[in-house]
Amino acid sequence: MADARVRWLLWIAGALAVARFLVVPWVDAQNEQRQQLEVLTQRLDRSEGVARNRDAILIARDALVKDAEAAFGAFPAADDDDPRLMVQRRLNSLATQAGVQLTLFDWLLDGEAGEAGLGYSRASVRLEGPLDRLILLHGELAGSMPFLAVRDLQIRMKSAASGPLGSTASATMVLDAFYRPASPEAAAQESAK
Repeated sequence: MADARVRWLLWIAGALAVARFLVVPWVDAQNEQRQQLEVLTQRLDRSEGVARNRDAILIARDALVKDAEAAFGAFPAADDDDPRLMVQRRLNSLATQAGVQLTLFDWLLDGEAGEAGLGYSRASVRLEGPLDRLILLHGELAGSMPFLAVRDLQIRMKSAASGPLGSTASATMVLDAFYRPASPEAAAQESAK
C-alpha cells in the first residue's frame, strides 16, 4: 500500500510538474499572442477607417492648412523687408495720425517663439500727448497691427486740463512684434550679399 501511495504521489507530482513547466507557459504564450493579435486588429481597424475616410481627411487637412496659412499671413515676413523697420515706421505713422508724439523707440531684444514658428523683437516705446489720444492710439495698435503684443503699459499724467481725458500724459510701452522668420532661401541670399 505504501508503494501505491508513493506511485500515486509521484504521478501527481509529475502531473503538476508537467502543468507547471509545459501547460502554464503554453497558456501564457497563448495569452500574449492573443494580446498581440488584438493590438494588430485595432491597428488594422484604424487603418481601414483612415483608408475609408481618406477623402474627408484630405479635405479637412487642406482646410486646416488654408486656415493656418491665413492666420500665419497676419504676421509680416522677414523675407519682404526688415520687420523691425516696418513696425517702427507704422507705429510712428499711427502716432502722428493720432496727434501723439513718439519720443522714444528702442529695440531691446530679438528672440524666437519656437513652437509657433515665429520670431519676435521687443521694443520700448514712449509716447506723449493728450490721454484720450493715447487711448485711441492703443486701440488703433491692436486693430491695425495684430502681430503686435503690448507686454507692459505705464501711463504718467503730466498736467490736468479740462478733464482727465484732456490731460497731457506720457505712455511707456514694452511691445513684442512677431514676424515670420526669413525662409532658408532668403537667408542664404542675404548672407551672400
